[in-house]
Amino acid sequence: MGLSRHDRPARVKYREAYRQIHERILRGEYRPGQRITIEALVRELGMSHTPIREALRQLEAQGVVTYQAHVGARVAEVDLRAYGETLSVLAVLEGWATALAGPRIGAHALERLRALNRHMQRAAEAEDYRTFDRLNRRFHRSLCAACGHRYLVELLDAAWKRLDAVRRSVFPFIPRRGLQSVREHDRLLDLIQRGAPPSRLEAFARQHKLRTLQTYLRWDARAADPSAVAVGGGRSV
Repeated sequence: MGLSRHDRPARVKYREAYRQIHERILRGEYRPGQRITIEALVRELGMSHTPIREALRQLEAQGVVTYQAHVGARVAEVDLRAYGETLSVLAVLEGWATALAGPRIGAHALERLRALNRHMQRAAEAEDYRTFDRLNRRFHRSLCAACGHRYLVELLDAAWKRLDAVRRSVFPFIPRRGLQSVREHDRLLDLIQRGAPPSRLEAFARQHKLRTLQTYLRWDARAADPSAVAVGGGRSV
């Protein structure tokens, strides 16, 4: 059922509040660990409490902000060492699994993966990061499951769970990386379709995962540096 006439203005205000808060986090105006109060946002954005509260709930659901009792909302932080170590191991495991899976993936499986990747593209374009992250995990699980190596799949499951414990998703912080990942998925599937050697598949899949890590680390370094934000809210260049 669609939104009523009275609901539409509220939805527009919520989306605008979400957009402005999210962009300020991406630019580093609100840094990792920084407290964000609703009262301050009301003053800064010139909006009422309701759309701002709804926007913060959405950002919390995406893992962009966290809530602490008696403290309120903060920009989410991540243990960079744990995140980097886990994603580096995952890159090696996924690279190996992709190399083994490539020769085993037939035309029908390839088409299913391409369809999944198209859904990912739509989610990224809509800035629906929860859906994007779920589909991204499904894409890699489906691809790696074809490797035919049960113990390797168990290791991958353990690494994915560990990554979830460190951070659910980094894509809300690096939104451009989402569409880049979609394009890289297409290139990987093209390599598989052309029968590229396992060593080529392994290297490509490993670098695909590491690019996400490198992109996030660059964002975190900028966001954590107050001097990188110019007076007036823009980022200095």
